Amino acid sequence: MKKTDRDTNYINGQMRDHTASATGASVFRVIGKVLLTAAVILLITMIIVGISLLSFVFSMKDESVKIDLAEYKQTYTSYLYVNGSGDNRNQPVQKLSLHSGEQRVWVDYAKIPKAMKDAMVAIEDKRFWDHSGVDWKRTAGAMLNLVGGSNSYGGSTITQQLIKNLTQEDEVSLTRKVKEIFRAVNLEKKYSKEQILEAYLNCVPYGSGTQGVQAAANLYFGKNIQDCDIAQCAAIAGITQNPAKYTPLVHKDNNRIRQQTVLTAMHDQKLITDAEYTQAMKESENMTFVGKKGSDTSNQVWDWYTEAVIRDVQTALMNKYSCSSSAASNMIYSSGLKIYSAEDQDLQKTAQDYILHSGILDDDKDVQTGFCAVGYDGRVLATVGSRNQKTANLVNSYATMLKFQSGSSVKPISTYAPALDKGQITYSSLVKDEKVENYFPDGSAGPNNWSSDTQSAVCHGEVTVQEALAHSYNCAAAQVCKAFGITNSYNFMVQKLGFSNCLTKEDSQLLGNMSLGGQTQGVTVLNMAAAYEIFGNGGKYYQPYTFYKVLDHSGNVIIDNTTKAPVQAISSVSASIMNRLLRTVVTDGTATAVNIDGWDIVGKTGTTDNDVNSWFVGCSPYATGAVWTGYGKNKTLSSTTYSKALWKGIFEKYLANKTQKDFTFDGSMVKKSYCVRTGLLAGSGCADTKDGYYDSNNLPKVCDGNHGSGGSASEPDESSTGGESQQATSQAESNGGGEEPASQTPQSSEPAASSQHGEESKAPVESKPAASQKPTSAPSEGNAG
Repeated sequence: MKKTDRDTNYINGQMRDHTASATGASVFRVIGKVLLTAAVILLITMIIVGISLLSFVFSMKDESVKIDLAEYKQTYTSYLYVNGSGDNRNQPVQKLSLHSGEQRVWVDYAKIPKAMKDAMVAIEDKRFWDHSGVDWKRTAGAMLNLVGGSNSYGGSTITQQLIKNLTQEDEVSLTRKVKEIFRAVNLEKKYSKEQILEAYLNCVPYGSGTQGVQAAANLYFGKNIQDCDIAQCAAIAGITQNPAKYTPLVHKDNNRIRQQTVLTAMHDQKLITDAEYTQAMKESENMTFVGKKGSDTSNQVWDWYTEAVIRDVQTALMNKYSCSSSAASNMIYSSGLKIYSAEDQDLQKTAQDYILHSGILDDDKDVQTGFCAVGYDGRVLATVGSRNQKTANLVNSYATMLKFQSGSSVKPISTYAPALDKGQITYSSLVKDEKVENYFPDGSAGPNNWSSDTQSAVCHGEVTVQEALAHSYNCAAAQVCKAFGITNSYNFMVQKLGFSNCLTKEDSQLLGNMSLGGQTQGVTVLNMAAAYEIFGNGGKYYQPYTFYKVLDHSGNVIIDNTTKAPVQAISSVSASIMNRLLRTVVTDGTATAVNIDGWDIVGKTGTTDNDVNSWFVGCSPYATGAVWTGYGKNKTLSSTTYSKALWKGIFEKYLANKTQKDFTFDGSMVKKSYCVRTGLLAGSGCADTKDGYYDSNNLPKVCDGNHGSGGSASEPDESSTGGESQQATSQAESNGGGEEPASQTPQSSEPAASSQHGEESKAPVESKPAASQKPTSAPSEGNAG
């Protein structure tokens, strides 16, 4: 028989082909192997994920609430102290006592009626007395909600809700939920059910500003909680789910519906009898809420500095104990703290009185101002948050809370100081006061400089750093910042000068935002005053603080601001040179109006587009100070002289009682003559010269007098340049003439720039308003600032 290429045979007289069946079997074997491999990979992946998940969960097994409930319930008066006479920190005197008013009054478990406890348990956590902190049945449902994409977990027990109120951690995330579960379990190991329920009933909000059942009973029914009946307890218990929605003083019908839901739950769970239920439901239909408030003796209006201290202590306590703002507030008012304020009482009074009574702002009743003074160790000496007499507590401050674009006042800290410290410029380097290509969003060049003399946009060509800063040329600042790097400028301000609370990632990409002060959100007056510390203390940045330390009821120091190390933002010699550059702003530039006879004052002006914001930030040998003026909205100021006039007036009075002293400079800084035409050290052929300040280890070369072609140079010769070392201190220099020009700052994306003129660079155009406050202004065109 002849061979064929097919594997065949005969079965029952029929020819059968084995090739198809063999191929099919092979295919199934391959598929089986693939599926088996996939199953093994899936199993391994599940094991890895499971181990990772277990490790993640196990890592949080020791999570706990840092607050001691036993201490938390105690009610002790806290005290705030200030330095004694002559600003003597070693002899503090009491300034203020802080104690709880009737908006939060702790009541012991035994004095809370059974109906109140039962109502709360019935509606919020019916298995409270049986679980160990977590109701696993409700938690499983909550996890399904999360997997299903729900924005709400539900399922929190009273213990978990207490933790949430103490920590104020309520973001919707698996991490937070797991952390909360372990905290609840650990809390129930440490405290009894009665202690936890007592804390819960005294801590949670019950609407209309009340905290705890005693405050709620007093407000809604004009009585103590122990005197409330079942229906009244149910009305209070129903509020906690959504205090804004169920507060009876505003939403009486909502409260009634919720109250009846609580009563029904109590009845269904056999916590009240049929007769009690019927009576309570009848009372619910016609319940009266009196809205009575108890006599709160803590109604003293704090000055601006004291308010800043209270806010800062509250934030510090929240950070230390990972607790909520309300829990931190309770510690301040009820836990017997001793708070040692860093206030300089004389300067605080001087600043407040001057802003209120000097008359500088009298011709514009709508203009607002904010002021801060900071010592060279970070101590906030004084702050004033408004031009108006303070009539209430916990109000917005134009000095420490609200943010505004800084305009050209940012140039020294965002651009010139870091570029000088990096060695990219010196006191007299020539920089191009020319527009940057692709500065504006439409691709056009910018920014602009505005000349108050010619009333037109001008550029000045090559100028020295000293001239560019003194007269606030916007184009020059943009050029220097671009060369230094927009991101580098952003990182310097955030990492070295504490601007992480103000600057955004958007700012890090926009030349005008960084070089000309057109920040997206703006900056605070306190941020600016603190940043200028570096120009008077050898380049060190200290985080500003309003209190020295806080002691607990037992006298233990729990927060200490006096031991924090500074950041060396720039070198000591760079700081000294920048100080001398900023002196020329006051003697020859845009800030001649702030010069104080007999004192070495340095600083920088700033305005934003259309004169919406006006600043002066400066340094005296004793302290820095920053003043902002504006309307807090996009409206042109009636005058940009207010900020300079206020700064000078406050510091003139402050320094009048101070012993004369000068800034202390780095020994490596030397004073030498330079050629204005070339920016190099002056040679024998240079006629147009000025004095400048330099790092003796990084001197410019000497000009050879060849000015026509931009000049050439030789190595510096100490004997030929008239150098003089600036060792210890400087004498105040004579006042120069000139008025401050105006300027602006349009927005652009990197590598563009964001300002237009020169004098006061104004903030970038169309920049977004500052967060949580009134909008900032957009940059405008101007010339220096």
